[in-house]
Amino acid sequence: MLSPSRILVTDWTNNTLRLLDSVNGGVMSQVKLPGSPIGVCLLEDGRAVVALFYMKKLQFCRIVGDNLSLDGSIQVNDFVSGVSVCGSSHLLVSHRYPGRVKIMTMDGRVVNEVDNQKTGKQLFQQPSIIAMSNSGDVFVSDYGTSTIIQMDRNLRITQTFTSPMIKKPWGIASVSTDQLLVVDRDSDSIVVLNPTNGTVTPLLGKTDGIQQPLAMAWCPASKKLFVGRNGDQTALSVFTV
Repeated sequence: MLSPSRILVTDWTNNTLRLLDSVNGGVMSQVKLPGSPIGVCLLEDGRAVVALFYMKKLQFCRIVGDNLSLDGSIQVNDFVSGVSVCGSSHLLVSHRYPGRVKIMTMDGRVVNEVDNQKTGKQLFQQPSIIAMSNSGDVFVSDYGTSTIIQMDRNLRITQTFTSPMIKKPWGIASVSTDQLLVVDRDSDSIVVLNPTNGTVTPLLGKTDGIQQPLAMAWCPASKKLFVGRNGDQTALSVFTV
């Protein structure tokens, strides 16, 4: 979410980043990307960063008014799926094959990373989306192990969460210190994880119209949740929660 009326969306099938009118619908601007995009985040200077999975690249995009344009890139050597901002000068990046999480500078220099070898156990299998909460906690959804992993700013593992209601987690969004929204792709549901006590409660499911959910964006101003679907879908689902 850029604002209550604007949302950035990655389109995997069409290799495109789009700026949408989240109130009235319609594409305000779009830019063709050099590869298939997954994760996207907004930098403090107003630019966006998109994770290009097969290209093993982070693509910067400039946002001027309602116009999008390409603005340089970083080669990251591994398949990359998630990206999140970490302060004003660093990025959090999640990699698949091999599974690992990195902190890097805006020019691609790795300053810290964690993987299975460093943790001493098979913690990462298919890290997907990564997010940082307002309190500085880092959360990663691991699609392969059905786990949500919590770390501190130094990528030290603080907690791991599993639940029968979390089978194939993908999109995550931090709402508050005790609310992490989690997309469960295989269960056609979105659940709320409370990191303070580990409880998981259902939020939206099939009866609410959730089908093959993959990604989401939370707008605190309007209390709306925008959900993207897996496959050749042409619309976002919008829920007031």
